Amino acid sequence: MSKGRPEEANNFRLLGHDPSAAWGGGSLCEIKDGYAYVGAVGGSSYGGLEGFTVHDVSDPTKPHKVGEFKAPPGVHMHKVRVVGDDLLYVNSETLPGERGKDGRGGFYIFDIRDRANPKQVGFYDLPGSGPHRFGVDNERQLAFFPNDAEGWNKRVIWTMDIKDPLKPEVISQWGLPIQKAEGAGEGGDPMPADTAVTLHGPPVIRGNRMYAGFWGGGMAIIDCTDLADMKLVSHLRWSPPFVGCTHTVWPVGDRPYLVVTDEARAVQNYWDSQFMWVVDIREERNPIPVSTFMPDREKYFHSGGRYGAHNILENIPSEGPWANTVFLTYFNAGLRAVDVSDPLVPKEVGCYVPALPDGQEAIQSNDVACDEHGRIYLIDRWGAGMHILEYTG
Repeated sequence: MSKGRPEEANNFRLLGHDPSAAWGGGSLCEIKDGYAYVGAVGGSSYGGLEGFTVHDVSDPTKPHKVGEFKAPPGVHMHKVRVVGDDLLYVNSETLPGERGKDGRGGFYIFDIRDRANPKQVGFYDLPGSGPHRFGVDNERQLAFFPNDAEGWNKRVIWTMDIKDPLKPEVISQWGLPIQKAEGAGEGGDPMPADTAVTLHGPPVIRGNRMYAGFWGGGMAIIDCTDLADMKLVSHLRWSPPFVGCTHTVWPVGDRPYLVVTDEARAVQNYWDSQFMWVVDIREERNPIPVSTFMPDREKYFHSGGRYGAHNILENIPSEGPWANTVFLTYFNAGLRAVDVSDPLVPKEVGCYVPALPDGQEAIQSNDVACDEHGRIYLIDRWGAGMHILEYTG
C-alpha cells in the first residue's frame, strides 16, 4: 500500500476538502448557489459508482455531501452542466462492450430548484454511445454535444437551441471535412485511442468564431456566423509527430491567442507530448503554436498515474485580477496556475498538489471549477474527492 504525501502549495490556500465527492473519483463539477454538482468517473480507471453527487459548499471550510444520483445500468454520466437557474444537464454515455448493452445514449435533464435534491424531469435521446464532455453557453442559450451523427465518422458538434431547455432543438451537426462519411459512419469513441478524429469538447464561441478540439484530429477554428451552416476557417493537427488527444481549445479573453490542452491518457505517459500549447491566431487561417507549458518532468513524470494536461478553468480573461491566467489540471502534478501575458513564454505563478491519502497510488487532478466568490474547486479522479481552494497569487 502506498504511503501518503503532504500537500504542495504555492499561491493557493486550502479552504476545505470533501473526499466523498463523486464517491472519491470525480470529473466535471458545477457550482450553483452554494451547492456543488460533481460527476463521477465511475469505472473509468477508478472502479467507483456511476452517477453524480451533490454537496453543500456554502461554508467552504465544511463541505459535505447532501445528495446523489446513481446511474442506471450500462450508463456513464460524469459530465454535469447547470442550465439557466434551475436545471442541470447530465450526459448519458453508454459503457463500452457488454457493460453498456442496456445503456441509453443522450442526456438527462434535472430540476434543481431544490438545490440538494435534483429531480429528473426529462431525457433527450442521442444516437450511438451518447455524448462525452459537452458544453452549455447560458448567455447564448446554446448547448454543444460531442456525439455520433448520420453521415459522419466519430463524434461531431451537435449545436442545440436551449431557449426552452426542457425541449432542446438541434440547429446543426458539424464535423471536420475529413470526418465526412457515406451512410451511417463509424462510431466508437475514441478508438484508435491516439489517432481517432473525434470531437472531444466542449466547443466554445467568441464573437462569430467557434473553437473546438478533435482529439487525434487537432484543433479547429470555425465560422459560426450562421450556426445552421458553419464553415471551417482553419484546422491544425500536430499528431503525428506529437501524440494526439486534443481536449480543450479556449481563447484568451479578446486576445488573438488560444490555449490548447492535449489530454494525457491512462495507458502511457509521454515525456514530450500531451501538454498545454499556446497558439497564435492573429492570422486565423494560419494558426501557429508559439509556446508550450508543462510542470517539472523530473519531479512528476514517474510519481504514479497520468502525467500530462487535461482540463482548464473554462474562462481565461484578458482583464481583471486573473487576467491571462490559465488554471490547468495536470493529473499527478495537480493544479497549475500559468500566466500567458507573454504568449511566447508561459510562466507558472502557482500550483496546488493535494495531499496524497494513504493507500492512493497518486494524485490525479482531473477537473477544475470556480464559483461566484472566486473559490476554486479541484476534483481528483482516483479517490481524493474535492478540494476547495483560494488563489492568493
